[in-house]
Amino acid sequence: MGTNTDTNPFKLDLSKIITLTTIVGVMGGFYYLTNYRIEELEKKVEQLETTNVEIAKLEVEIKNVKLKTDEIYRLLIEDRLGNNNR
Repeated sequence: MGTNTDTNPFKLDLSKIITLTTIVGVMGGFYYLTNYRIEELEKKVEQLETTNVEIAKLEVEIKNVKLKTDEIYRLLIEDRLGNNNR
């Protein structure tokens, strides 16, 4: 008789397997590439945060040097004015 005895509703042929494998591969590649890029960005952010802290420390040091330089100039000017009045 011409009846179909295959009752498996989940029959997969080769083209469906290749398609599913390709989709899973692309999704996996996308995930790992995105994950890698995020990790690299996080490393760069950490480096920038470290650099930012170092810059803030340098700015404080520069401010202190400027204050000391201003004090030295003030003392020199006072000394010169005092020597001119003698």
